[in-house]
Amino acid sequence: MDNDLQSIQEARELTRKAKTAQKILSRYSQEEVDRLVALMAEAGYRASRELAELACLESGLGRVESKIQKNQFATRNVYEYIKNMKTVGVVHQDENKGIWEIATPMGVVVGIIPITNPTSTAMFKILIAIKARCAIVLSPHPRGIKCIGRSAEVMRKAIDSIGAPTDLISCLSLSTLAATHELMKDSSTDVVLATGGSGLVKAAYSSGKPAIGVGPGNCPAFIERSADISHAIRCLVVSQGFDWGTICASEQSVILDSPIAQKCLTEFQNQKAHICSDIEISQLEALMPPGAAINPDLVGQSPYKIAQIAGFTVPSDTTILIARQKGVGDKFKLSREKLAPILSLYIEDGWEAGCHRSFEILRYGGMGHTLTLHSRNQKVISRFALEKPAYRILINSPSSQGAVGYASKLPASMTLGCGSSGGNITSDNITPRHLLNIKRIAYGKQNWFSDMSAPMKPKASLPEKNMSYQRDPFQDEAIQGRGYYVGPHNNPHI
Repeated sequence: MDNDLQSIQEARELTRKAKTAQKILSRYSQEEVDRLVALMAEAGYRASRELAELACLESGLGRVESKIQKNQFATRNVYEYIKNMKTVGVVHQDENKGIWEIATPMGVVVGIIPITNPTSTAMFKILIAIKARCAIVLSPHPRGIKCIGRSAEVMRKAIDSIGAPTDLISCLSLSTLAATHELMKDSSTDVVLATGGSGLVKAAYSSGKPAIGVGPGNCPAFIERSADISHAIRCLVVSQGFDWGTICASEQSVILDSPIAQKCLTEFQNQKAHICSDIEISQLEALMPPGAAINPDLVGQSPYKIAQIAGFTVPSDTTILIARQKGVGDKFKLSREKLAPILSLYIEDGWEAGCHRSFEILRYGGMGHTLTLHSRNQKVISRFALEKPAYRILINSPSSQGAVGYASKLPASMTLGCGSSGGNITSDNITPRHLLNIKRIAYGKQNWFSDMSAPMKPKASLPEKNMSYQRDPFQDEAIQGRGYYVGPHNNPHI
């Protein structure tokens, strides 16, 4: 057999075995499921360094210390978030309405794993799948077969220690495009959980199976004039240095409010960022492929190495390369997603102009993903929240760690939906709940016969014109949490 045929056969065998194992898992109690999840999380956490070193060695991307933190987050933090989540049997009862909700597993999950976050995403998907009583078959990126396979092996050994079916967790050893497509369309597959390039995500949605995919993240950060400048720059430096920008929620552009622009640039330099000259910007732009594509040679590389590739020199401890851009789109090659510690720089006068520039950047390959705002002005924060087409709007936080729930209280997740605007079915951070079908038991209403024959009640009197009973984010009292604003509309957007 050639490699494609062997990989296709392996895909079929793994999904068939997963189906058999999942039927056994579907009969586990909540306590039994939770025990499996706890064992896997502990095993994955203990293996964090080993898996991080293997991932860096195999892929050539990122930083070992950052990958250790990612692995710890994907096990310890994810476990803490999901450990008390009800996923078996009756998960909710509303006695007043007579409705019970019962969780049922979707079945066999195909988890497509990217090279940017290989071991952390693999362990995250395994944990949420087993928590939902689903089996999972991983399709690893070809450059991460060893480290992703090892991640699956760590989890398999954990559940094998108490006699659970090890076929609940498996990973392709022959990673080909043909095998991935076979996994996605196989009759034993029930749902596809796709993290990767936009082409692969589109293939998942076209597979004929239910699919949960994620979109690209061309994420902007706006530093508004009321911001704590030192804190804002520190957030950007920490975010960009986190595995050298390989999380899809990492900032790709920074927009500075013009009155504080020079102070921000000085602080960037204080925190060892390099402000590129016009010549250096041209050298970086020459590395960008046509259109909005990402250069894989730059992904997850240090600023020092990227500068070397481009043909100029920066100190070895440089934190970010900052390149001024005059616009957004194909003509401005650094305005796209780069997944590397390169920030395109814009200077705009006022939050309205910054808001507009943020929208342009999101529209150019980041719709629905993540936006970061550094501000202490609640009115500006409210306007951004209402107007920007991003489903994670982070305030005074590093974007990489904030979006996944590491530096914020968002659901802990390594898979971030972008909603319909980003071509995804959900805008949520993905959790075990997304791998559950919910069965509803509804008791009949006692008086529904009489309700049908009863005359229609007269219409309630309408409220006075120009009166609002919605919380108005533009009123200081409402912003400060003093209740609901009731009064004439001053907001043209409502």
